[in-house]
Amino acid sequence: MNKVHGDVVHYMRVRSFWNFLVWVVAALLLCAAAYYFEWSHWVYWGGSIWLAIIFIISILIRPRLYYRVTRYMLKEDFIVVRKGFFRVSTKMVPIRRVQGVKVSTGPISRKYDFAMLEVSTASAGIGLPPLKTEEASVLKEEIIELVKEEHSDV
Repeated sequence: MNKVHGDVVHYMRVRSFWNFLVWVVAALLLCAAAYYFEWSHWVYWGGSIWLAIIFIISILIRPRLYYRVTRYMLKEDFIVVRKGFFRVSTKMVPIRRVQGVKVSTGPISRKYDFAMLEVSTASAGIGLPPLKTEEASVLKEEIIELVKEEHSDV
């Protein structure tokens, strides 16, 4: 199975940092409410501890674990994505069921040259881990070629 690119750790840390800023704003609003309504000082401590836990897990630990445990594979008959540390999930989509392939990028992923590849079927789909933009485009073309070659009675 293929590993994700090593730069995905830094990319995920930057993405998580922006999500962390939302939590910081929420904690500041909570502290303002605690000050205004004269709540206990435990609210400040609870908010600070919560922010520290979110920071440690989402920015320091999760990206490195994601890099170590996430794998993907494209075969002639199926696509497989394996994710998870405690609860490992392996998703497989048969090539003959594929109806569409979409490559998407956002502002942060464009800065780090990453793209998200989504393979859709009639009932569900599968999202591949962040891939380098060139690799995602090549993989998209390979999937499209495999789908064209597939002859199905369905």
